Amino acid sequence: MSNYRRLPLSALRAFEAAARHLSFTKAANELSVTQAAVSRHILTLEDHLDTQLFNRGNQKVSLSPAGEELFEAATLSLAHIAAAFDSVKRGQKARRLTVGMPMSFATLFMSHRIGDFVANNPEVDLHLVSLERSPAPATDGFDVSVVMGYLARPGFTATELFGEEVFPVCSKSYQTHSPRILTPEDLVNEVLLDMDDQHWSAYPWSPFNWAHWLGQFGVSSDFKRAITFTSYPTMIQSVIKGYGIGLGFRHLVSDYLNEGTLIRPLSESYLTGRKHHLVIPDTAIERDDVQIFRNWLITQVADLNPVPPASAAENIKAAPVALSEISAGYPDLTSA
Repeated sequence: MSNYRRLPLSALRAFEAAARHLSFTKAANELSVTQAAVSRHILTLEDHLDTQLFNRGNQKVSLSPAGEELFEAATLSLAHIAAAFDSVKRGQKARRLTVGMPMSFATLFMSHRIGDFVANNPEVDLHLVSLERSPAPATDGFDVSVVMGYLARPGFTATELFGEEVFPVCSKSYQTHSPRILTPEDLVNEVLLDMDDQHWSAYPWSPFNWAHWLGQFGVSSDFKRAITFTSYPTMIQSVIKGYGIGLGFRHLVSDYLNEGTLIRPLSESYLTGRKHHLVIPDTAIERDDVQIFRNWLITQVADLNPVPPASAAENIKAAPVALSEISAGYPDLTSA
């Protein structure tokens, strides 16, 4: 057995404080114990070493030669231990939970909820990274990624979060000025706010715009007027301000619908068949902070795959998406 395992460590701490102050009383105050307790610790050490560590006078104490030697060693040792504590503490504090996600998801979904996560998980040092693309788990190095589409590959665990549902949205003020929107055919006479191809080129899926959505309901894309955007959050803000009707992806507009900032002028909806996933490297899957965030996010997206009421079922169309919908520009997502 190593010698340090037999050391009276509590007595050493009391000795170091008494030697530093040259006072048993001040040492007792520092350690929040009685003076008698400090005296007992010193006697324990002296018995253990079979030598006197302090010269005791009527009014004060001083260190003996043996006491000076031990004090120097104890001071250095405790300083090393304190430095090690600080280093470990800094290292633990520096380890952040890094979560990568597309910009639109971060802006329109996550930003509305992150306050809840922070308030309920103060021990997690969270770092959110928003990208103008879908994260590439194998190369970005995130602890957790919210990914648009994912094919299983070794070393990563993927959990399906929600499917993609798309429907028209507008502000109440816009609907007031255009009350005759009763069918998808009526939309061609409205101002339609759309995403251009530049926006979609950054993502692993083929574009889904007004021409595609109207086509699902047998309506020609020869609409009256369109305003195009490169940023989906900017487009949604324009919809909120009443400038036109936009395509709402449920996971991005659900909060605005729930609070009444946006409304659905029609009940028609389209399920694209495309899925979003939570992807975690197997090397991080057992981390407590990773599991805390994973479980929290799963509860947050639980209502993003609603089951439509039977009366509205005929207004919802669905189509599977072929694997070729995923761009070859994202080999990280397509490689097995």
